[in-house]
Amino acid sequence: MPTRIIFPQKGKVALQGFVLPGPGPDDIKVRTLYSLMSIGTERIILNQTYDPDTHFARMFSFPQLQTGVQAVAEVEELGRSVSEFKAGDHICIRKAHGSHQLLAAEDCSPLPRGIDLKSACWAGLAKTAYRASWAAPFEPGRHILVIGAGPVGQMAIRWAAVAGVESIAVVDLSPARLEHARRGGATHIFNSDIAECLDEIQTLNDGAGPSIVLDVTGNPAVLKHALAAAAQFGKVILLGDTGYPSKQRLSSDVMMKGLTILATHESHDRGGWTQRRIDHLFFQEVLSGRFDLSGLITHEFLPGDCKQAYALANEQTEQVMGILFDWGDRNAG
Repeated sequence: MPTRIIFPQKGKVALQGFVLPGPGPDDIKVRTLYSLMSIGTERIILNQTYDPDTHFARMFSFPQLQTGVQAVAEVEELGRSVSEFKAGDHICIRKAHGSHQLLAAEDCSPLPRGIDLKSACWAGLAKTAYRASWAAPFEPGRHILVIGAGPVGQMAIRWAAVAGVESIAVVDLSPARLEHARRGGATHIFNSDIAECLDEIQTLNDGAGPSIVLDVTGNPAVLKHALAAAAQFGKVILLGDTGYPSKQRLSSDVMMKGLTILATHESHDRGGWTQRRIDHLFFQEVLSGRFDLSGLITHEFLPGDCKQAYALANEQTEQVMGILFDWGDRNAG
């Protein structure tokens, strides 16, 4: 029987069996190989750390069956109208953590030959970060600051490096995360609270400060510091999805510096940059060696050990980066 990871109630995690129907004409049925935890978002949902009037409250309730958003899978069965895939193909999908999935063929991305299947799982968070890269945009001559070196922050750092931005500064409290950032292309590292290193950050860009600041923390208290860090006429991009937007506060820096505040979300398909197009670009950059993912998967679990996986994510946030579930045949039950 297929199995999936669910949140039966606040703070609780379980592996549950379920029934999966056969594919419709435009669908494919797949067997999941690996799925990667979206640590920030999944912890917000699991722990219900959000205001009651937010999109989190509208979209999620318990029991919660949508527990993940990125996986790689093998095609098992095709609907009669599907022609672009065949049984045995490896694909990238945006679905919850589960051993088997049924989804529309158009919502899948083919994996190129030679791509490491575990690394391919980063495509979901890479897509989220690419939204900021496109909107900023990341380009030569830019000086950016990334506040928060978690999984999405790591993807943003790598997109910036690929784009050839002039400097990439990163602020985080975790030395382990900052080491991942350095390997991904960061040029300036600040191992402290953002409030404590603002003076040093202001020296970047020949004393003008970073022209683009990404808040990837999800912490509502960080926004005012992001505004303080930005250069005159700079952009502050909200890439970390906070559960408490009512606690975010503007400051006089917005007016006095003429700042632009921009929010990006993984669902924002703009400029023709669809999921498949971003996935294709991501895979090509990974295969070229320009998008370094080495070492980012820090922990691997069997689905049956999902309680321990989420306990680790909750209790040792600064020490974990990529938490991977292995859904191989021997682990399906």
